[in-house]
Amino acid sequence: MPLVEDRNAMNRDFLKNRALPVLACAVVLLAALPAHSAEQRVGEETRTGLGLTVYNQDLALISERRKISLRQGVNTLALEGVSAALRPETVLLRGAGLRLIEQSFAFDLITPRRLLEASVGQDVRVVRVHPQTGEETIVDARVLSVAEGPILRIGDRIETGVLGRIVFDRLPEGVRERPTLLVSIESASGGDAEIDLNYLSGGLSWRADYVAELNEAADRLDLTGLVTLSNTSGTTFRDATLRLVAGDVNTTSPVRARREMQTLAMMESAADMSPPVPQAASDRYLYRINRPVTVADRETKQIVLLTAQSVAVRKAYRFERLVNAQPGADEIGPLNATVALEMENKTDSGLGQPLPAGTVRVYEAAPGGNIFAGEDAIRHTAEGERIELALGTAFDVTGEAKRTVVERISNRAYETGQKITLRNAKDDPVDVQVIGHMPRGWRMLQESAAHTAETASKIVWTVRVPGKGEASLSYRIRVNS
Repeated sequence: MPLVEDRNAMNRDFLKNRALPVLACAVVLLAALPAHSAEQRVGEETRTGLGLTVYNQDLALISERRKISLRQGVNTLALEGVSAALRPETVLLRGAGLRLIEQSFAFDLITPRRLLEASVGQDVRVVRVHPQTGEETIVDARVLSVAEGPILRIGDRIETGVLGRIVFDRLPEGVRERPTLLVSIESASGGDAEIDLNYLSGGLSWRADYVAELNEAADRLDLTGLVTLSNTSGTTFRDATLRLVAGDVNTTSPVRARREMQTLAMMESAADMSPPVPQAASDRYLYRINRPVTVADRETKQIVLLTAQSVAVRKAYRFERLVNAQPGADEIGPLNATVALEMENKTDSGLGQPLPAGTVRVYEAAPGGNIFAGEDAIRHTAEGERIELALGTAFDVTGEAKRTVVERISNRAYETGQKITLRNAKDDPVDVQVIGHMPRGWRMLQESAAHTAETASKIVWTVRVPGKGEASLSYRIRVNS
């Protein structure tokens, strides 16, 4: 009957006066013996090309080419260096004269605990170091369990709280040093061959961030677009051709995903060091970074996407909450105007290219240097569309509204109106937009200035307010519900 000893008390006595630090149950993998002898290892050094096509939505298409040596017939390949967030159902592997038989994704990676778990029932060695002399003693052991810590059979004893380093001669079956794609393929002939591997992966995403410098006259700005690329895939991608897709894609269907991969794989252009030129691709826009990019695991990096100089802009002051076209509060305000920048995404304005969704941060010229003027998000903006950036509130431009009339005409109709007073403490005059959101069935009866209808219910008055002065606006409407 084996003697079961709880070694914890003995270990404490043994370590009490130790001269050298000893880590209980440290793990060492000694020998470099192949763990999977029937497989052909295909490491990252066999890669002859690598492309990343990254979407906005935690999704990327990985495209790579590897050069390998095959024998005629069935070959089992262990493709290392793939993403740890690989989606196995999207793998597309091709090569001349090759036929795929089966594939699997091995992501059971090596850790000290996983080594022990995979070695239950197998023999290992335990190395113990004498604390005074430093002499090493090696004993053979068998791993019985690791449920609540390692339990080993050493000779005729079963020990817990094992003191020393547990040494493995090889990787246990199924445990990998890195994420590996296992494929079985049939080759029509032997010799060197090239395989193309495409798959979708999580853990990679990008967003656009813009920095704008507004001139002192507030009528021109310089715009720089940056790609902020994040990699949490568990894999480093070195010297990759990087493409960025602006626009979401539905990947519910693996077939649709593979068609997307094939479409993007055919889109190539000559490499240079200039900012990327967007290309239309399957109802989205594709930006190619024209230089090799290394994206390390757990890294966030920024790459210049676009630059535009002297883009025409207009600063606008606007009020969204002064107009209340329904019976309600008699007085509103005073409120500060919202400051906005308006520009056209057109060539003659200095832009004229698709802009991915992102955040625009604006710096404004001021005495002593630039100041941060505010930030706003833009959606995916096609060429020719209008861009509006709300940056904050204006200290010197204020407004207030007073109800001038509320009259019930019938059970289903009423008339109402307001007088709006706008004040400008600046030295120079400003144009102020007063925006009204009208109820259904409204009709203008009177107004002191003509409005512009943006939609059936949204109207805008533009009022010039003199420097160090004020201006007023009044209106009256009838509403039939």
